[in-house]
Amino acid sequence: MMPRLDCFRLRSRLTSAENPIRRWFLPIFVGVLCTNLAGQAPALASDVPLTPVAKITKALTNQHITVQATISNIRLPTSERAPYIVTLSEGDASVSLVYWSNLQTQLASKVGTGNVIRANVTVSTYRDQLQLRIPNADAVQLVSGTATSPVPAPAPSPTPPPPTPPAPAPPTPPKAPPTPTATTIGKIKGDWADRVVVISGTISGSDKIDKGQRLSVQDATGEIQVVLGEKALTGLAVAELQPGRALTVTGPVKISEGKPVIIPEAPGAVKLATP
Repeated sequence: MMPRLDCFRLRSRLTSAENPIRRWFLPIFVGVLCTNLAGQAPALASDVPLTPVAKITKALTNQHITVQATISNIRLPTSERAPYIVTLSEGDASVSLVYWSNLQTQLASKVGTGNVIRANVTVSTYRDQLQLRIPNADAVQLVSGTATSPVPAPAPSPTPPPPTPPAPAPPTPPKAPPTPTATTIGKIKGDWADRVVVISGTISGSDKIDKGQRLSVQDATGEIQVVLGEKALTGLAVAELQPGRALTVTGPVKISEGKPVIIPEAPGAVKLATP
């Protein structure tokens, strides 16, 4: 650590110098030097070490750390009691940051996909999964990205008389479903969200989930998760969804925890190849 500079004592010695030029010039130089050093001290003191996302493990549970990472995904609450789940990514590593609706108004201007934030968090686990939690909105700082000012609520105005009901609008013709795109698994990236794709591959893993089945499907270019709900399972024998079985899947790409998954939404979207 740099030794503390005693500016008062140094000025006293210089003003008593015998040489009149030194007695006039050097105190000015020392004053500028001391002012600059005093201005830099707070910046150095506020330098907090960051914990890399890849280094966050269950061994840090209940510890307070500081992270800086990019927001790669935001999952909205699924109910009034559910939290916002923000995926923080740094390189190939990611972790979930959670907060509840009471903080959304203050955090809305900082939390956006693609923004880089710094957060003072507590490491915790939920259902054996790592989570980062914040004590308040001030624990999150926007490092880079787009800050959006919250829109203030409009002031109440006198209730106007009920308007005359407008004539009913003509019915809107149904929107044509998007045309599926045949592709290989390796080409499906995070910016493919909501595209409807067709993939062909082999089941590499199969797990039962609530009211459905989750498959891992691979081809020569990569692997992707396929989540089948009740509609997509209509007409399929779950017992046949076993590793090694070839199949074709048609469905939209969604982003879950920063990674693309395919979630078929209609019966017949999964076709098993004849063994």
